[in-house]
Amino acid sequence: MNDTNGNNNNSGQQQNAVPQQHAAQPQYAPPPPGAWRHPQQPFPPPPPQRPRRRFRNFMKTALTTVSLIRGILVIFLILVIIGLIGSFSVDSSITHAPVVESFSVIRVEGTIIGERAYGDPGYDHQATIRYIRNLAENSLDKGIMLYMNTPGGTVYHADELYLELLDYKAKTGRPIHVYMAEMCASGGYYISMAADHISANRITMTGSIGVITTALDISELFEDLGIRTVVMDTGEHKGAGSLGTAFTPSQEAVMQSIVDEYYDIFVELIADGRNMNEAAVRGLADGRIFTARQALQNGLIDKIGSWDEALSDFEALTGVSAHHTYLYTEVPLFGPMFTRLSDIFPKNDVDIAMSGINQLPTGVPLAVAPDLVR
Repeated sequence: MNDTNGNNNNSGQQQNAVPQQHAAQPQYAPPPPGAWRHPQQPFPPPPPQRPRRRFRNFMKTALTTVSLIRGILVIFLILVIIGLIGSFSVDSSITHAPVVESFSVIRVEGTIIGERAYGDPGYDHQATIRYIRNLAENSLDKGIMLYMNTPGGTVYHADELYLELLDYKAKTGRPIHVYMAEMCASGGYYISMAADHISANRITMTGSIGVITTALDISELFEDLGIRTVVMDTGEHKGAGSLGTAFTPSQEAVMQSIVDEYYDIFVELIADGRNMNEAAVRGLADGRIFTARQALQNGLIDKIGSWDEALSDFEALTGVSAHHTYLYTEVPLFGPMFTRLSDIFPKNDVDIAMSGINQLPTGVPLAVAPDLVR
């Protein structure tokens, strides 16, 4: 039907009509397995990931990474604990006790001090003392062969090992022999006086019979630097050797009396151990080093020979073979790491004093108080 203007009414209806909604887009679905696809038909693009799904994937990755790091840390902690347990292992003197009739070879190597540094394979005083005490209660043990390779050590620890060996002989009546390797000087010779027989390699250096204590007097350096040390003590001798102060004649006399007393003990045990006249011992005990030949000529040792000969002689005496002991704890897996960490941390006064003692000249035993060496 046409209006008066001649326009078609259908056009008005079309203008007033509501536009139709677009048809819903089909959702992407991957083709089922084995479905046929035309070779030239491309795969439809995958739908874009939703933000929530991306966040979920990120959290999964983060949690996996955290779990992996935590697992690595747990494994590392377990290894550290194992290393610490290994470094503080049970009494090695019990673990390595002989199981058949034999004599024990005990090695005294390195500086003779109470405790060895972490990771140091040298002489282990406490393990050696415990081992000798266990041997005294072990009926399978038939004697001790000491393998000595040491420049000496502190008076106290040399004397403690010497007395422990004498106690072992008194309880068991078993023999003790000493073999001197490269060096058996001062505290090493002190310990050797507990032996019934001493043999040495022909290149051995021994002797150094004497006692030494050392303190550093840097009072003049302090004066040059304008530094003054104030010592507040309860007596003239209490502050002797304080850092930056000089020894008075009275303080030096006190220290000399200590050295002389330890020296007299050293001379007496040599006279007793070697069946020598005390005056003859004092003539040799001036700190000098002896070669093996000189030591033999002066009655300080009994024989010059090899290590194998010393073992054969002791086997013939005891009628049993050697049991080689290993009292030194092996360096644990993380030993070098802990050693380097210990170097990083600041040292206290005792650590500084002991490091100073280690740098002093040979000719020990050292009758020295750590707080006197700065």
